Amino acid sequence: MNILASISGGRSSAMMSYILHTHPKYKDDNKVFVFANTGMERPETIEFLKNCEKYWGLNIIKVEGVYSETMGVGVGYKVVEWDELAMNAEPFDGAIMHMNKGEYEGLPHSNVPYCSSRMKTSPIQKFAKDYFKTKDFVTSVGFRAEDMPKRISWPEIKAEDKRIYPLLTDFEKPIGQRELTEWWQTQPFKLGIHSKLGNCELCWKKSDRNLVETIQHGTRFVEWWAKHEQAYGHTSFRGNKSINDYVKMAQQGTPMEFDFDQEDFNCMC
Repeated sequence: MNILASISGGRSSAMMSYILHTHPKYKDDNKVFVFANTGMERPETIEFLKNCEKYWGLNIIKVEGVYSETMGVGVGYKVVEWDELAMNAEPFDGAIMHMNKGEYEGLPHSNVPYCSSRMKTSPIQKFAKDYFKTKDFVTSVGFRAEDMPKRISWPEIKAEDKRIYPLLTDFEKPIGQRELTEWWQTQPFKLGIHSKLGNCELCWKKSDRNLVETIQHGTRFVEWWAKHEQAYGHTSFRGNKSINDYVKMAQQGTPMEFDFDQEDFNCMC
């Protein structure tokens, strides 16, 4: 079986990759481990992925989306090395340009959440087709017990023929947050940030609380969002909040009048 493991840079997808790499169940499978860089990941995330290679012997392929201004030309990809990774949102800029070369005009938002597909899904899937030289492969997803049943259910897992879920199916009971934390305590390295700070630093799919705490922790992309909001005349964030609204909230603390009972939107990032 050909298995594509998409590694986000978080603890769940890393544990999933370790299982694929070491479990006898997968020893005869043809596996490839891929990280799609958006240019908004924290340096701690990159260091964490490097340690997955160093301590586990994984070979992580790093890809970035390639975008054309020409109509009719789809999203491509390029393979890069660690020292070549874009770290200033260059792939995100490209994805926005790519989406806006047609009839659509604007930033990604809840009704048009194109950033994941343009920066993650398309480049990874196209790389996998070239790597395996076939469309006949399955994608391994790092869902945990907390993702059930909202994001996946047992009937869906049993009926699935294009995806596998090692953290849900390869243990006596599905791996949840507690089991994940206990497992990571046995490993020789850790993710150097809280997991909620991972992936795109100021992802619009994150909850208000998460975004406020990210700004309070420190982020490189407040000006990037402000520039793009000004350029396109709208915001990506929920409730039509601007990035400056979140900056003000971060400066004020966490006022009770703001809704902090939200969950992050579903995202395959």
